[in-house]
Amino acid sequence: MSLWTLKLQAENLKESEKKNRNMMNIIPNLPTLFAGNVIVAKKRKGLGRILNHYIVYAGNNIFVGNLSDGVKELHYNELIRLLQDYEPTGVRRFSGLYFQRNQAVNKANSKLGQRYSFINFNCEHFANWVQFGKIESSQVTTGFVILASAIFLKLVSTDE
Repeated sequence: MSLWTLKLQAENLKESEKKNRNMMNIIPNLPTLFAGNVIVAKKRKGLGRILNHYIVYAGNNIFVGNLSDGVKELHYNELIRLLQDYEPTGVRRFSGLYFQRNQAVNKANSKLGQRYSFINFNCEHFANWVQFGKIESSQVTTGFVILASAIFLKLVSTDE
């Protein structure tokens, strides 16, 4: 191996370490993240702050998220751009063994390219499916309950 190759590898390693340190400052508990864990985040501004956003950690500093343009891998630079708008609020741990974590990551990767749907397949649906095998969203359910309650109250109040 040439001296030039060793220097290049050392520079790449330094850059990688720098990125990892930056990521540790941005995302809570990153040093203890394991594949299959889910980062929970909120919009930094606006009405979107009332909703949670979910991003699956696939390992090796790669995340998989179901964003408005569908399910895709998020590498370091993409994650940094996303976190300009979203603030991490916690980590939802995956409760499984090494083999089950690999299965969860494979499930996440199997949905790459799938289209986003606010009602039927949003980021919460995706994260729940990866971790628990259930495509469900408590946020969508809560939204429907609030909407149905508002409609019911409107109907009841207009009958008088």
